[in-house]
Amino acid sequence: MSFLVEAILDYINDRDNIFGIQNGYVLVVMLSFVAFVSMMSFNFAWFVSSRIGVNMRSLLLDAVYRKSLRLSSEARQKYSSGEIMTLVSVDIDRVFNGMMNGPWVLLAPIGFTVTVVLIGVLFDTVAAVAGLALLIVVLTTSFRLAKRIGRARRELLPVTEERLRVTSEALQGIRVTKFYAWNESVATRVEKMRREEVKRYRHFHILQILNSALLFLTPTFLAGVTIGVYVVYRGAFSVIQAFTLIAVINVSRQGVNAFPLGIADLSQSAVACHRIDEFLDSNELKSDTDATTCSESQSTAKGSISVEKAQFCWSAAGVSSDGGKDESFTCDMEATTGFSLEYINLHVEAGSLVMVVGTVGSGKSSLLQALLGEMKTARGHVDINGEIAYVSQEAWIRNATLRDNIVFEGDFDSERYDKVLAASQLSLDLAALPSGDRTEIGERGINLSGGQKARVSVARALYRKSTDILLLDDPLSAVDPHVAHAIFEQCILGLTKQKTRVLVVNSHYNLLVHADHILVMQNGRVASEGKYTEIVARFPELASKSTVWVENDAVKETKQQVSTSNQESHFGSSPPVATGDVKTEDQLMEKEDRVKGRVTGYIYKTYLDETGVGAFAVVVIVVTGYTVSQGLLVLVNWWQAYWADNMRHPSASYSASWFGLWYFGFIALGAVATICRSITVMLLLLRSSKNLHDELFRRVLTAPVNTYFDVTPVGRILNRFSNDLDQMDSLLPQQWQNFVQNISLSVGGFIVCALASYWIGVSYIPVIAALGVTGVYFKKTSREVKRLEGISRSPVYNLLGETLNGVQTIRAFKMQSTFEQMNANAVDENASFFFIYGAAGRWLAVRLDTLSVVVIFVVSLYLVATKGQLGTLLSGISLVYALMLTSMVQSS
Repeated sequence: MSFLVEAILDYINDRDNIFGIQNGYVLVVMLSFVAFVSMMSFNFAWFVSSRIGVNMRSLLLDAVYRKSLRLSSEARQKYSSGEIMTLVSVDIDRVFNGMMNGPWVLLAPIGFTVTVVLIGVLFDTVAAVAGLALLIVVLTTSFRLAKRIGRARRELLPVTEERLRVTSEALQGIRVTKFYAWNESVATRVEKMRREEVKRYRHFHILQILNSALLFLTPTFLAGVTIGVYVVYRGAFSVIQAFTLIAVINVSRQGVNAFPLGIADLSQSAVACHRIDEFLDSNELKSDTDATTCSESQSTAKGSISVEKAQFCWSAAGVSSDGGKDESFTCDMEATTGFSLEYINLHVEAGSLVMVVGTVGSGKSSLLQALLGEMKTARGHVDINGEIAYVSQEAWIRNATLRDNIVFEGDFDSERYDKVLAASQLSLDLAALPSGDRTEIGERGINLSGGQKARVSVARALYRKSTDILLLDDPLSAVDPHVAHAIFEQCILGLTKQKTRVLVVNSHYNLLVHADHILVMQNGRVASEGKYTEIVARFPELASKSTVWVENDAVKETKQQVSTSNQESHFGSSPPVATGDVKTEDQLMEKEDRVKGRVTGYIYKTYLDETGVGAFAVVVIVVTGYTVSQGLLVLVNWWQAYWADNMRHPSASYSASWFGLWYFGFIALGAVATICRSITVMLLLLRSSKNLHDELFRRVLTAPVNTYFDVTPVGRILNRFSNDLDQMDSLLPQQWQNFVQNISLSVGGFIVCALASYWIGVSYIPVIAALGVTGVYFKKTSREVKRLEGISRSPVYNLLGETLNGVQTIRAFKMQSTFEQMNANAVDENASFFFIYGAAGRWLAVRLDTLSVVVIFVVSLYLVATKGQLGTLLSGISLVYALMLTSMVQSS
């Protein structure tokens, strides 16, 4: 396009052009066509990058989720829920941004190279070499700044993770926080972390601004160096050369504008990829075939358990024998600082009831974890024949209906379901629920009592038909004694009497008499085992701790009283509701509300008011700063042409040194103004982000439990404090600067072009109207798509958080593939909106760039039609600024 600009200017001045075309209108069509093809090529490249980036994002979301289901015990100690949530909510988006803008790191230098070659053609080799030297210095400096940006990002992430961890703990334990009146102390602690985080963000953004400003000003610096060297060696240059130089430099302007963003995003993406790679490479739980031997031989009965001379270990965080996924392991003091089970010999016959007792910390729960394969098997042999169902000590309840929690993604069998409800003592609870078993249970079972949660967990284990072995980690301690006896009688001795049962008890020792075999754990070892009479003879205190067994009638009566009391205290007095009569679910968790319509001015005003200086003052500061800096950069371009014009027609007072000093002085002032305006905007927006976070967090902490926390998933709240806040901290300062910068460039281009002629200004009316209509149409759609994308992101976070809390239960039931599919569905739905939002941006870009090409056509057509009337100076500057609009308008 640069040589077409030169050809048009040559035509206007009645000179031969490089193409030998004497018809100016042909040159106008050629210029418009080349601009259109260039615009379409760029937009197609962006679209392809966006599509690849969305695919990468979806794959990583799926990979991180799958990995979280397979983490070994030591890896789970190393990676907290908050750290994994940061990977999903922040780091993966960084990888997407790197894919979107990273290619410019390669494309921009190509554009720079083409620019240098064209400078050599337009001027001479010396000027081209000077320009090349400048570009080498600029790129070297930019890459060094990029490394520092990456380092600043790495130093920032641990602070963000710690803030998210504390925030997550406060939200998940909100009842305890409120009960002990810790709101103020928690808020103060988080605000202190937030101050440190904002401090590091400030350092991070200053480095980004220096890099962006350096590359944004590179075309101006390149023009200055080229002209300065050429004047020293050649003495003079023409006005046509001056404007052709600007057009030549515009070849690299798109790359220059995108290069700093590409550098920043690529460096952050590299950090994010390293963190994700470390997570994906962390130790995994050994597969069933490695951890336990699932025998299918005829000689081994279904449901039997055999453990011979085994040693199991809980490893310290990050401890690994070789860092791989399938390492061998030994439980010596050098290899682990965690708890271990030693010399375990256990033989459980199919269909027997084994009860495990022992003091607190003796290894009872660890024994069950070892049978599940959660503990590392250092030595020995474990043979488990059959499917396992597991009831954890702390009941894991999903944010789903009561029925879904019990059925657990299995097929619904009404007959078996009713038997399980009756045996687990949930029938009366069902009658008290507003919608029976279709009532939604809140996150972590917030609307259930501890006993009810334990009974739901037991019911889930009982409902599974294929279960051969039941591992029950002290579920009876969470319920009242009479209810515990009823559950033991009807569930453990009744409904599952044909299955193998391993029951841990910390109370209700009177039930030991029903055991076929008893294990006594002590300091990680089996201190004793045998029949009830043998164990009581060795440990008579077990008999003395036994409570009195109540007759069946008394049990039923008391059980009914206790259960009814429990239900009324949690759900209020409600008429009985039969499960079969329920047609709709009683939804506890509110669906995420989607704000509809445009973003009102009040929202922008509130955001800018939080800067502390007022919205009006911010607008004045921004408009003044960008107007002054853009005016100086326009003045630089005009001055070099004005200088060239004075060279050709020097007056008596003409001084090349005087013109040169003013020229380079304007460049220096423009550079200072550009950096100052960007830093000012960044500081104001970071202050707004900090103040909004502090106010929001305090309001959330003071929100009522029953009407907010009980009906709002924690993942949805964390979404505000993780991904949304990260966008305010990381993206908004940069996006605001790019937006205002491109607006100032676009407005400056329109004004400069309009100054050439009144008629060009009049031709802007339909173009600006079309821009406005297209922009409004786009905003209405893209705004709603963006909101839908935000809403669809919350289920991804909710499912991940829920999975991390219940990963042992999921693995025990071998439900990994089911939950992986649930995550894939949630990710796919979010990815569809994510992709549509990016595609909508390309839709807008094509139409706005097309209108920019119309402006190029109108300006160049007017200059050719009014040949020679405007003069070379005015014609040249209007034409080169019209060309700048192609990349500036759609970016705005």
